[in-house]
Amino acid sequence: MKNILLASLAIFTLGTNTLIAEDSGLYLGLGYAATNINLTLDSLPKDQQDLLDASTDSVILIAGYDFNKYIAAEGRYYLNASSISFDYYLGDTPISDTYKAESFALYAKPQYNLGLITLYGLLGMSFNDYTANTLLSGSSNDALFSWGGGAKFNVTQSLGLFLDYTDMGKSDNITNTDLTSWNLGVSYKF
Repeated sequence: MKNILLASLAIFTLGTNTLIAEDSGLYLGLGYAATNINLTLDSLPKDQQDLLDASTDSVILIAGYDFNKYIAAEGRYYLNASSISFDYYLGDTPISDTYKAESFALYAKPQYNLGLITLYGLLGMSFNDYTANTLLSGSSNDALFSWGGGAKFNVTQSLGLFLDYTDMGKSDNITNTDLTSWNLGVSYKF
């Protein structure tokens, strides 16, 4: 019995070490994002400034590189899988709008591996392309400070499941747009 216990402990120790043995390398990921879009217009009276506060579905493509177990660089591409249509009234004038956004973000990714779970932060820039077809605006491109954080469950040495939050910044154009998202997905390290 004592030998079985020692052998089990040795196997568990080896298994834990293999999860964190590979500190550097390329990884790719695919995920789903529940993207919140908050669209406001500062030139309107206070009670009419909020034009839109809605969620849309996005697909996330991720490519990153772990330099070591503490730092990585990551790129993310967010593409709205659905657009939002809504009607807004400016006085008695109806304004129909179709809103869609896509974003590309580059992050420095500080991380800390706890064995089965890796905690991480995201600090960088997002490049957002907004398309809002209204009388008020067309499309715009913004480069904004972006941040986030989350956790990855290390299923195997290569395969991970992640859950995180990202804030892709707030534009200061004619229509102010604030994009945030909760993201869920899978990553594979080569």
